[in-house]
Amino acid sequence: MFANHQKRIAAFAFQSPDHTREVILFVSSTIQQRFYTVPTVFNSMKSEGIESKYAWGSKADTITYATKHKVQLYKIIHDKTMPLAVKLLNVAAIDGIGLPKAGFILQLCIGEAGCLDVHNLKRFGLSPNTFKLPKKLGYDTALRKAELYLKTLEDLGGCEYLWDSWCNFIADLYPKRYDDGEHVSRCHVTYLMGDLNDV
Repeated sequence: MFANHQKRIAAFAFQSPDHTREVILFVSSTIQQRFYTVPTVFNSMKSEGIESKYAWGSKADTITYATKHKVQLYKIIHDKTMPLAVKLLNVAAIDGIGLPKAGFILQLCIGEAGCLDVHNLKRFGLSPNTFKLPKKLGYDTALRKAELYLKTLEDLGGCEYLWDSWCNFIADLYPKRYDDGEHVSRCHVTYLMGDLNDV
């Protein structure tokens, strides 16, 4: 699942800052949404921007930030020398994106980190407060949180395991929507880029 589908998304994201921006909007569209609703939310956010009816809460801020800083974000995400924790913290600084969704962006774009979303937090008995980044938090403390986040991901099985096990979990959660975990994994590609045969 991860080994096949993530590579397709990574290749897409690497093509341009605009594609990396689309991945960021895709991740934003997953916040507080059932996974099967993501295509509707994402396509609206992508085409209508902050005017989208789905750009509620901090999603409009994410759209604005990702659009304004897409070149800088592209360079950060695809930088091969930047330490992963520093990269994670930089991506988490996007308005409306914290450590878990920053981890998801990196998981999609470069095949590292991962997403401790509400489902994974419950599955693994973790508190969401552990990885929150208050605005007044000092850089050194924030960096330690980013390092703790990455260590937690590794302790739980790593990037590929978390992707595949999450896909299996979602397939079990919505059996009328998805055939199996492979189907959920494939939907990351189709929801983001359209027909799998076109990528």
